[in-house]
Amino acid sequence: MKDINHKLLVKKIILSRFLEMSLKKYEDYIESLKTNSEFTKLTNWKCTKSNQDIIKIVNFPETTGNSRNCKWPKNVLAEVTVNKDCYLINYRNEWFSKKIDIDQIKLDRFLENKKLISEKKTSVRNLLAKIRLINIRNSITYKVLRGVIHFQKDFFIKNSDLFSLKVLSFSDVSKWTNDNFENGVCIDNSRMSRVINGKSIVTKDGHEIELIKLFPSSRNIKKNILKRPFTQNV
Repeated sequence: MKDINHKLLVKKIILSRFLEMSLKKYEDYIESLKTNSEFTKLTNWKCTKSNQDIIKIVNFPETTGNSRNCKWPKNVLAEVTVNKDCYLINYRNEWFSKKIDIDQIKLDRFLENKKLISEKKTSVRNLLAKIRLINIRNSITYKVLRGVIHFQKDFFIKNSDLFSLKVLSFSDVSKWTNDNFENGVCIDNSRMSRVINGKSIVTKDGHEIELIKLFPSSRNIKKNILKRPFTQNV
């Protein structure tokens, strides 16, 4: 029982640190996955019977990403464009918008056919752990941005008008995401905080704003209201 608890604790620590990783380091991490020989083999291998892939890479709905070097500041996660009936999340890196689905049955068949030595099987297991971390981070990031878009829609539509922001807490967004996304990783306040910490987005008018500022307290809102007459008189 102690061994199980220890392993769970280690996994939680690894995930926490992974979610805190800077965007630059995360991009480097993804590059290491893309150039991994085992990942390349699994991506290219097809089941001879069904001609289906082991790995399927799909985009989250209404997302895209830059395929070339991004010119945004290093802390900008994405450009978020919101209209009345639609939205688009354009990530700084196209792989931030992706989910890597693995067909476990076909993977087992692949491993059996290849008759991999123990060392190679360990390499594949490490690769799967890497994919899992990427999927978790991408999923949490996407869901948090969706939650922010849902609650702060007026802010995005009204050209980044700070006075359009509503009081919003991490708990509001975590509850909304967990209620509206049946499958996938459960989001809590701690994970959300780690994912958005030190990161910002760009709105359609080119305005950059830290993600944390899209979670204003009632006190922050009151401060904005008090500043408004002064701003209008300048």
